[in-house]
Amino acid sequence: MLERFGFPSHVVQFFDSYLMQRTTRYSWNGILSEIFGFDVGVGQGSALFPILSALYLAPLLWHFDKEMLGATLMSYVDDGTIIVQSSTWKKNLLLLKEAYHVVFEITQAMGLVLEHDKSEVYHFSRKSNDHNPAVDLGYAPYTGDTPLTPKPFWRYLSFYFDQQLRFTEHTKRYSTKAFTSVMALLALGNSVRGLTPKTSGYSIGPALFLSLPMVRGCGTTKAFLIRRPCPI
Repeated sequence: MLERFGFPSHVVQFFDSYLMQRTTRYSWNGILSEIFGFDVGVGQGSALFPILSALYLAPLLWHFDKEMLGATLMSYVDDGTIIVQSSTWKKNLLLLKEAYHVVFEITQAMGLVLEHDKSEVYHFSRKSNDHNPAVDLGYAPYTGDTPLTPKPFWRYLSFYFDQQLRFTEHTKRYSTKAFTSVMALLALGNSVRGLTPKTSGYSIGPALFLSLPMVRGCGTTKAFLIRRPCPI
């Protein structure tokens, strides 16, 4: 594949050496397994993992653009996103089903597997309280009487969007977290001398939401295991 992409011979030889004749072993409770061959895939912790994944998926994106009009395919490693748009929901659902079928055919030809049960769908519209129809992907489990139901909010890169691409849900979620943290800080404000009987009864709840840096003196990553407050 790298040769067909036009990479120099020394680059092709490097990856050939990097990916072939690899070995690995497993460790469990201090017991090491025997060494065995591992010539399939790329180590997920490797710095070359996203680069090789992009190179491998490039033909998929190219063939999709060539075969499917009216749809866009984006991908990051093993997460793909199909985007379609039209004037009606009916056209949109048909385009989405057709685009998903094209992706399935290409991935099958490349020896890849689509996990249909991990699929998600989101609809966006300028109209407030617009229809949010389910989609029949044509592949189990999302067919016929069990179509894929869209979620009310889209989470992308820790941002939340509603059907009109507004930040209402995002601000609601993170403002709640902020207020919870503030209340927890107020309750633990005098944690050097411990909690007073008045505050100890209601400060445990907010303390559950504290992250590790807030309780670094406790030496534990689970705040709900704290028996007494630690100095902040």
